[in-house]
Amino acid sequence: MKAITANPETIREVFSKRYIIPDFQRPYSWDNDPCEKLWDDIIDFYEGKETKEDKYFLGNIVINPASNLSYEAWEVVDGQQRLTTLLLLIKALHSRAGTVKALEECLRIKDPLTSELTDELRVSSFVISQDREDLHTILLGGTEPAKSHLLDNYKLFGEKIDEWWLSQGQTAEALNRLILTLLDSVVLLPIHCGSEDDALTIFETINNRGMSLSDADIFKAKLYHNIPQEDQAAFIEDWNALEDHDWLFRVLMHILRAKTDETGKEIGLRSYFTAQKGILGDYASIMRSLKIIHAVNVNWYGGDEINALWRIMETYPNYYWNFPLFVFLHKYGAFEEEGGFSLPEDHLPQFLELLNATVRYFFIKGLVYNAVNAVKDTVYRVCADIEQERDYLASYEANISRNDRTVLDAILHGDLRRRYQRGIVLLSAYLNPGQNRKAFSQFMDGKYDIEHILPKKWNNYDGWTDDLWREQLNNLGNLIPLGRALNIAAKNEFFERKKGEYAKSDVQDARDLIMLPEWTPDALIESQEEKIDRLLKYFQVEL
Repeated sequence: MKAITANPETIREVFSKRYIIPDFQRPYSWDNDPCEKLWDDIIDFYEGKETKEDKYFLGNIVINPASNLSYEAWEVVDGQQRLTTLLLLIKALHSRAGTVKALEECLRIKDPLTSELTDELRVSSFVISQDREDLHTILLGGTEPAKSHLLDNYKLFGEKIDEWWLSQGQTAEALNRLILTLLDSVVLLPIHCGSEDDALTIFETINNRGMSLSDADIFKAKLYHNIPQEDQAAFIEDWNALEDHDWLFRVLMHILRAKTDETGKEIGLRSYFTAQKGILGDYASIMRSLKIIHAVNVNWYGGDEINALWRIMETYPNYYWNFPLFVFLHKYGAFEEEGGFSLPEDHLPQFLELLNATVRYFFIKGLVYNAVNAVKDTVYRVCADIEQERDYLASYEANISRNDRTVLDAILHGDLRRRYQRGIVLLSAYLNPGQNRKAFSQFMDGKYDIEHILPKKWNNYDGWTDDLWREQLNNLGNLIPLGRALNIAAKNEFFERKKGEYAKSDVQDARDLIMLPEWTPDALIESQEEKIDRLLKYFQVEL
């Protein structure tokens, strides 16, 4: 194997080179979901970035020098989906900031003599002609392809940029800061291999065995070492039946910390499980706990209210809300190898009360402070209180101040923080007094979007002005959850036409709109006040 090098490169540096997608690769296949996640991750990083030195790592690509070409290029063995998607995002940004030449240089090759940009793209696909032609058309202009993942994702990025930019006042300064963040603070790790054979070997290693041992791999080896030989085969079978081992151990760490009444600063996962002598020695107890956590993740249904609230919390931008819930379920739940996990009936009301308290605490702190550090210490205390059978609800309440609730009222009346918008819209809909909880729980298990009643592509009707539209577009009164198929059908239509799709929804917030003749500014404000009243009552704010 020839020398292999790997150094982080910014997006600007990555797209200063030329890439070939070889014909053995599969066609471009990303749909909207990974593109939405990519956009959300970049915006979250942009909003939380504190210094120019902060970097967001986007993953690796595996490349080797392309042969039999008249020009220098890199053949992409792994990473074509990511590279192609980044091109679509760059093009969507460029179409809104056409004077930013740095973006255009990421898309197109320079002529080596004149330094003028040519019509040759930085990424060329040899997979199938349609991919190549569609990408060329989208990036350089021409007749749009009739149906294409590439076009769908390009349009999605355009919508996301427009929505975000509108929230920033559509200033050139905001757009330029985002562009510079993408180009100079988002990094990839290109793994440069000497040959295609080497690249394929590295690709197989990364995807099958992992480039380096994960925390869970280390723990697995230590557990295996402690198991009697006659039980080792059963252990491997049990281990392979579990998914996302690193997450299971992270939850388990908080369960074990609670058992020892540990409320101090959290340490690294590997340090926790390897520094404490003997913690992995009781392999039977460890495996039983992992199975419980896994069973809750995979197939536990605690009822319509619990499922709906849990799904709402899954929209939350950090994962700390999980730990108190898992500590409770691990302590009071029952588990059987055949029957899986269950929570005894007498503990269900107690758990629902904890879940509601968790929802309240996290959304209040998220909306007011927008920082993960605002919740960590309380989470550690609540976990220990649950395990030690102290008043854990009081620990939540003690860390919500009167000022938090006062500030919350003002925040709900304005543009919602983008990171919490989806969860708040869902929670408000769940709290609608006419909402059927079973129907909402089933709705949450499917695919849905947040629908703008007053559309993001505005027309002058129903008493709206440009200023009013800009002011109210992302306010709570203008947002409802809607099943994805219905949202696609309703998208950017006039209100009267949208009502036909709203009538088909299981979400009462959508159905409540059917009787309205028009969606006027007054109707939006009335809807907003009603939704805010629901939320403030839920958040226990004095009205």
